[in-house]
Amino acid sequence: MKAKDVVDYVFKALTELARPKYIVIFIIILSFAVALSLRIVPARWGVYLTEFDPYYEYYLAEKIYHKGVGWWFHWWFESVHEKDKLFWYPYGRDLRASSPPGISIISAYTFKFLKWLGVNTTLYVVHAYTPAIWASLAVIGVFLIARRISDEAMGSLAAFFIAISSAFISRTNLGGKHEAVAIPLMLFSFYLFLKSLSSEKPWIKLVCSAIGGFLLGFVAMSWGGYIYPWNLMALYVILLTILGWFRPLDGLSYLLYNLITMSLIAITPRYGPRVAFLSAYAALPLLASLDSLAVILGLIGKLKNLAYSRKFHICFLITLAVISFGLWKVGLLAGMAGRIAAVIIPSHRSPLVESVAEHRVPTWASFFNDYHILLPLSFLGLYRLARVWNRDNLFALVYYVTSLYAASSLARLTLLFSPAIAIVSAYGLGSLLYLLMDIIKGEIRVPRRRRELISRLRESASLGVIALVLVVIISIGYFNPVPYASSPSLILTSTLGTVGEYYYQYNDWISALEWMKVNLPKNAVIASWWDYGYWIAVNTNRSSVCDNGTINGTQIAQIAKAFLSPEEEAIKIFKRLRVTHVVVFEPFQYITTPYGIRVYFAEPHGLGDFGKSYWMARIAGLNASRYLTEVRYTSGGYIYTIRVPANTTEAREATLYHLLYVRTGERTFYVFEPVLGTRLPGYPSNAPFYEMPKPKYFKLVYASRPNAWVLVFKVLYPKGS
Repeated sequence: MKAKDVVDYVFKALTELARPKYIVIFIIILSFAVALSLRIVPARWGVYLTEFDPYYEYYLAEKIYHKGVGWWFHWWFESVHEKDKLFWYPYGRDLRASSPPGISIISAYTFKFLKWLGVNTTLYVVHAYTPAIWASLAVIGVFLIARRISDEAMGSLAAFFIAISSAFISRTNLGGKHEAVAIPLMLFSFYLFLKSLSSEKPWIKLVCSAIGGFLLGFVAMSWGGYIYPWNLMALYVILLTILGWFRPLDGLSYLLYNLITMSLIAITPRYGPRVAFLSAYAALPLLASLDSLAVILGLIGKLKNLAYSRKFHICFLITLAVISFGLWKVGLLAGMAGRIAAVIIPSHRSPLVESVAEHRVPTWASFFNDYHILLPLSFLGLYRLARVWNRDNLFALVYYVTSLYAASSLARLTLLFSPAIAIVSAYGLGSLLYLLMDIIKGEIRVPRRRRELISRLRESASLGVIALVLVVIISIGYFNPVPYASSPSLILTSTLGTVGEYYYQYNDWISALEWMKVNLPKNAVIASWWDYGYWIAVNTNRSSVCDNGTINGTQIAQIAKAFLSPEEEAIKIFKRLRVTHVVVFEPFQYITTPYGIRVYFAEPHGLGDFGKSYWMARIAGLNASRYLTEVRYTSGGYIYTIRVPANTTEAREATLYHLLYVRTGERTFYVFEPVLGTRLPGYPSNAPFYEMPKPKYFKLVYASRPNAWVLVFKVLYPKGS
């Protein structure tokens, strides 16, 4: 082949690749690659599951791998349901009746498939990578929805935004939770239902509705937050019927969509038929189904005008809502969990819900930290969407507003808002860029008497495009998503959440769990605060008395009371629960005095058990001010605001404090205690000052390495107790 022919061939190939559709495909592939790369950065420190729930979900994956998915749903046919006493000892936990199995099913069968292919790996590794891979698929879901609302350029922009969203990355990276599977499936379900509404072919409408309903049903099998997308689609349908934008075939699409979703909810042991059909969660979907049925009846000639009447639908829905409220009040409709109620009414939350950081109300500062330039761009997008009134834009508006409200109520739901803000902010930015480009091309109408402004407008628009692109690039660069991604697993950093370089200096939990797994008796029963239950039970294969599932608030309150009671009362509670060992955790900090002595104090942000004793007191119904107090300690010209045990009988006698403030290795001096017989210089004269008693009925058997932050005690029950 001649050189000229080669050049011509290459030129034609490049020209073909420069077509818009190939550029869009390249952007989507690149966005997916970026999303996946950011999520697997923590693998540089080793493949670990992160947070707490993933360890329990991995445990379920092992069960499903060995017993098959049929075992899970065979629960309905068993007269006696087995309880796993690794959790919530001594009563145990019915795994299938209290857990959504979605991500565990996916990782178990992915592992089976890889083994069939001959890939040498472990279920643990597969389960760790599953969230990162599936969460990256959200790029495609966001693109499809944004393209429906506008065009492929907007879709590509939205896909890139979700790929680098720090709020989304932080909860869907390597070893993450079930939301990583649920959110992409939710987006695909939304897209398929929107497509079913717009299609003119009945078979396409039904196929899209059926697949969309199945995906939403699997979201329910994966995530307790399925209530949001389930009710969002119901609200959207109700608005369409009120606006008169819902046709009889659309009603049939929603009925099929919702029926399949409700069926999958009904067959999941955790929920069952009552949640699917007779609960507060199902009220809105049932209203939307009945309203859709009313639209379908519009096919009957005599009812046509009635079915398309806005007043009829409003009155019909109000009547049904009143009936539903009445059924709920008399107990025929099941109520809702505290966490769900906290989303709807942020001020309505129990101490147990409020004690979890991710359940608290986020601040606007944290919102801006998560979304930065996308927030103002999304406000512009909202305005532009509202000016073009159609079904797809209505969905984007409803999704944005409702998910913003949910994220404003519960910090953990910022990941729910992430796809919505990516879509709407991309629409806002794209609309602004299109407007500036139209000015540059002279396609903006200007009155004849003002034609002299055209050149100035073009110059300003050109500068505007450059400035806008620079602002977006600088914003994304400043709020770099890489630090959010490059954080080691929480179990590796003892929940401190270290960002950036890490040299395994905080892996106390790893050493403590390994020691317990090797050294504790097989029948050991471990009491700890519920935050660490999954870590202890799954990693040591020893029973824990409470864990992150928080399914037994009474038992959590008992543990809280034991920790904050005198030791004589604590061992009575531990005796009833058959506890053999107690584990406490506090990432102590220290200050070096001018004399070279290290003086220790509890972690000031409340990440350890001392800070959490505030919530223990509230959960147990005690007065938290009787247990801990704040002091301002001055050292080396700096003022430190720290928490110390209060100068009260309750704090002096609290079992937890006896266990936390033991002497271990270098940790021999605490800020509130006499140091070499005297009060520390800079420690306030009116602050608590006394020596914490040593534990009487608890023997320290292990202090974690390298910092002695995790302490394992053996319970020494008095003879005859």
